[in-house]
Amino acid sequence: MATAAYQVAGNNMIYVNNTSCSEVSTSKDNVTSWKVPWVHHLFESGATVADALSTSYKILKKKGLFGEPMEEEVPYVIHIGGDGSTYDIGFQFLKAALLRTSTFLEMSDLLNAK
Repeated sequence: MATAAYQVAGNNMIYVNNTSCSEVSTSKDNVTSWKVPWVHHLFESGATVADALSTSYKILKKKGLFGEPMEEEVPYVIHIGGDGSTYDIGFQFLKAALLRTSTFLEMSDLLNAK
């Protein structure tokens, strides 16, 4: 997944990762395996954190407070979530992010199908 994301975004991405097996295996002993910004957060709030980061960067860019107008790209925000954080405990957060017409709608043409 990280290799495919790098092919699209280079280092212009932020990973959002909730407590899970992937978080434990990639950030053991206070050292992260990620070479780009990485945010750890509570188990159930991954979609909310990812949406907030993405929206914050877009607002800063719109106000001219993030990079030059055409030079800096808003980073891709990639949420890594497992079944517990996305389907079970965190489903209400994922559903809320989708219903807010957040940036999740821009990531997939399938979500925009009418």
